[in-house]
Amino acid sequence: MENRKRQIPSGMQETLPGECARKRQLEQKLRQLFTLEGYQEIETPILEYYDALDDRTYGFRPEHLWKTFDAQARILAVRPDSTIPAARMAAGRLVNEPLPLRLCYMQSATKMLSDTSSLLCEEMQAGVELMGEDSAQADAEVIALAIHALNQSGLKDFQIELGQAQFVTGFLQEAGLSEEQSAVMSELTEQKNTLDMQLYLDKLDVSQDVSERLMHLPRLYGDASVLDEAAQLTRHPLCLAAIDNLRQIMAILKEYGCEDCISIDLGMAHTQNYYSGTIFRGLVAELGQPLLSGGRYDRLPARFGRELPATGFALSMKLLMIALERQGASFPAPVPDIVLSFDPACRADAITYAKQQRKRGVSVAMMYGMDASALRRRVDESQAHAAVYITAAGLQQYGKAVF
Repeated sequence: MENRKRQIPSGMQETLPGECARKRQLEQKLRQLFTLEGYQEIETPILEYYDALDDRTYGFRPEHLWKTFDAQARILAVRPDSTIPAARMAAGRLVNEPLPLRLCYMQSATKMLSDTSSLLCEEMQAGVELMGEDSAQADAEVIALAIHALNQSGLKDFQIELGQAQFVTGFLQEAGLSEEQSAVMSELTEQKNTLDMQLYLDKLDVSQDVSERLMHLPRLYGDASVLDEAAQLTRHPLCLAAIDNLRQIMAILKEYGCEDCISIDLGMAHTQNYYSGTIFRGLVAELGQPLLSGGRYDRLPARFGRELPATGFALSMKLLMIALERQGASFPAPVPDIVLSFDPACRADAITYAKQQRKRGVSVAMMYGMDASALRRRVDESQAHAAVYITAAGLQQYGKAVF
């Protein structure tokens, strides 16, 4: 029988001391950023009733969810993202709070591996949700906040791709495709899989003109001029409204000073089906998948009984750390300010000294039975900033720091 005592399940992760310290610093920096923008932090349960997630609207198939049972044999599921629980909270416990709601979170989400695009089942997400505001200004605020979050994390050369779910919907409706056919085409368009798109269209009973127009969809990406190109390809009301919406958002993002890292992708379609308008994702060359995604999801809160426009994003802290490391960042393990040891008869003095230093905000690690020379080696090997050895005659101090 295979011994897995020292292994962890596939898709789960461990965080070593240096990475963990850096991750906590980033989390605190993002918390402060979200708070300064007026967002209030929430936490939601790690387990939700499966009934709250078993809806095709959400885009999470049953096989994607980690499930268990409560004492009454009701099916529970580990939350696969934080947007759905936030929408549930907005429709429930926060129903009497004044709008708009600006919520943020720093919590994990877990789902089964569904494809090769991600190696993570569990990930810490830093995100925001802006509910009760239906405007291009709200969309632009959230997108600008995502950009500021990546900038403050120290990430370089990232790109925000901006799309519109209603453009894809209208474009496929105009082609006369069924719901099932549209779902297939939407997925292939998202993948930019033009070969399979053409093969699939060849099997359908569509005209050559329609086929040629649909093959334009995955190529509608680039700078803002793509919007002009798209406007020449369709007269569908949903498409034209989507183009106008993106023009408004781009104009506002320019006022935020964020336009330089924005590109347009009108073939974008998120896996989660609850997106209803503007959608976006953050990309960086060092990763083969988005490290950030978000968009407008006006229909989702209604699933919990409250009509409420909403938009937001979530940033994967693990993918952010991987990208930073690949860009050259290092995560050395933190070391104590002082390593402290003592003669056997001086233990009480050592404990008192350690308490005094810790009150000053100086970290002290006790090294029991270690002599002064061994303590010095700790400093020489950069395992501490200073060493202190306490004897009946007083303190012996070594290192660059003075305490």
